[in-house]
Amino acid sequence: MKKIFIRLTKSIINLCILVFIIFSCVFIGNLAFNYAYDIAHKPSPESRSIKEVEITVERGATTKEIAKILEEKGLIKNALWFELKSRYYKYDGKFKEGKFVLSTSMDEEEIMEILTSEGSKVDGIRFTIPEGYTIEKIAQRLEDENIVKKEEFMKALNETHYDYDFLSMIPERNNPLEGYLFPDTYEVRKDGEATEIISKMLKRFDEIVKPEYYDRAKELGYTMDQIITIASIIEQEAKLDEERPKIAGVIYNRLDSNMNLQMCSTVMYALGKRKDRLLYTDLEVDSPYNTYLYNGLPIGPICNPGEASIKAALYPEEHDYYYFVLKDEETGEHEFTKTGEEHDRAKQKYNQKF
Repeated sequence: MKKIFIRLTKSIINLCILVFIIFSCVFIGNLAFNYAYDIAHKPSPESRSIKEVEITVERGATTKEIAKILEEKGLIKNALWFELKSRYYKYDGKFKEGKFVLSTSMDEEEIMEILTSEGSKVDGIRFTIPEGYTIEKIAQRLEDENIVKKEEFMKALNETHYDYDFLSMIPERNNPLEGYLFPDTYEVRKDGEATEIISKMLKRFDEIVKPEYYDRAKELGYTMDQIITIASIIEQEAKLDEERPKIAGVIYNRLDSNMNLQMCSTVMYALGKRKDRLLYTDLEVDSPYNTYLYNGLPIGPICNPGEASIKAALYPEEHDYYYFVLKDEETGEHEFTKTGEEHDRAKQKYNQKF
């Protein structure tokens, strides 16, 4: 009886050892597979170029066919490795048909998860960025809504390369993407990264600013970056849509006459905050964004404008106005004037300093 017990005990121990060996082999194999894949095929974060990409998976498409599409679109580096990894993680044969919006910032597992779910909207979070928000305000709003930390968003803005052609036209400056994060309503994955959000906003800008807009900017004798800068000033100065082209006309009249723009919104951007009333000392802030102090356009946009302001910048109203003053703080309506004397009278009439 004792011998039988000893044999049984040895068998159980041997079985436990065998199970442990098998488990260890699987675990080590998993680590080895991922390690080998990462070394051979996964690009470093620094070398990634972030872009939103839409793909279509047809009904009945095989993993091999899907992997080829992903490779061609620049979403993965090697189709064969993706196919092998899909089999290893048991995603093979589970990919769904339909249209999917992916990002080059996603790793293979994230792509697999999206392709086997109901698309990129699974566990999605919706958020809205209003027209006229600065980058700082966008970052703060995303943090307030628990979507992404402000610090992560700002880091992703400044330390990541995004693959959109229009970005090459932006001169070197601080916050180069100011003006290009298009205000709209977006939906992102619950665990999405800051780079995905930024890429979505840049992609939307690319969709809104059509090729004919670039042609029109050239007709006016301005770069698109200058047009977006003008649009950002319009966005901050105008509350009424019908006044946007008229305010644009004032800006162009001043530029054509080599007058300082003297836009309060640019001073506020230089100060880094909005104020109900500017002081005369505020107008002395030494900044390339201060259009009271420096002639011409500021060195870049002062906010992220919507399409109405971009259109106004491209198609300004032709008139002889050089000034405007706020006459109704509730509606945002302005009074437009042609001369300095008329402007002074309007300021006195509506109790405005500037």
